Amino acid sequence: MQKILLTALLTLLPATALAGGAGAPPMGPVSTAQVTNNSNVLFMEVATMSNLAEIKTSQLALQKSTNPQVRAFAQEMITMHTQAQQELRALATAKGVVLTDQPGADQRLQYNKLSTLSGAAFDAAYKTVQVSGHQTTLDLIRMYRSFGTDAQALAYAAKIEPVVASHLAQAKALPAN
Repeated sequence: MQKILLTALLTLLPATALAGGAGAPPMGPVSTAQVTNNSNVLFMEVATMSNLAEIKTSQLALQKSTNPQVRAFAQEMITMHTQAQQELRALATAKGVVLTDQPGADQRLQYNKLSTLSGAAFDAAYKTVQVSGHQTTLDLIRMYRSFGTDAQALAYAAKIEPVVASHLAQAKALPAN
């Protein structure tokens, strides 16, 4: 299980964290997840990247979509994921864990793709990103809850699991065009 969580984290880690070497952009504070294999820390890091991706792509949806249903969903995602991230950051801070301040590399690539689209094409791609992101996050939460050891991180996961499941259902119900 820890290997699966580590694989998920490596998939989502910011590219600059993996690049290193000459010419790499200067990095801010190193997140704790970049220097540990602790499953509880890895869960918090991946959940952070998910929250940040939801916020950023939803802010983009408010700029690009004219569909009232998409815009309402996007506003709800910004509100809910901002709240979830504040709670997660407070938990991490209390434990001395430094979390990333940006979505993972693949999430940023999805954002870049979304930023090139408009109209119905944007709405369809945003729906796809939201369904995929929430399904991945829900799978991560369920996996973590089966083997995590930190009582507070497990409580956070238990609290957000039904919310993420609801967001997934809402995302699936978005118009495709």
